Amino acid sequence: MSDFRADCSRCCGLCCVVPDQLAVQGFRVDKPAETPCVHLNGLHRCCIHATRALQGYPACEGFDCYGAGQWITQRLFQGARWSDSPELAQQMFAAYRYWAPRFEAAALLEAALPHVRDEARCTIAAMISSLTAGETLELPTDAARLRRETLALIRSALTSDEVSKSQEEQAIRAAGSRK
Repeated sequence: MSDFRADCSRCCGLCCVVPDQLAVQGFRVDKPAETPCVHLNGLHRCCIHATRALQGYPACEGFDCYGAGQWITQRLFQGARWSDSPELAQQMFAAYRYWAPRFEAAALLEAALPHVRDEARCTIAAMISSLTAGETLELPTDAARLRRETLALIRSALTSDEVSKSQEEQAIRAAGSRK
């Protein structure tokens, strides 16, 4: 079982507050960044979770923080909630913007791990650990760039004379499906 699974019961709804939501992306209405979704209740839970796609929020159904939300809430902020104070909210929002792409990258690497060459496994495992080590790393702060570099690392770990192009593409698809 993956270490990179969301547990909303241990988070404070960061994914429903921090990112902006645009109707063209699969949200019923636009929502500015750092503004709670109208469906986030006082307990930091989605009150339309079971029917969100039917209610006009199909993008929520496909979203996964890969465990970043609960890690930030529980580990970095010892169970505090963004609604406790405006200062804490800003700190938690910044942490989410920094750590969520790293957890996604780590989840992609974890999904690719069974498919990589044996000699690349240690490198990939070390990268997974460093992505979620709790330290601010010298990694790209741009989420799209981090994703490109992660996929390039996966590609290089797959390629060898023994690995066919179809096996490589299959592993990249498997890793990409984790998004």
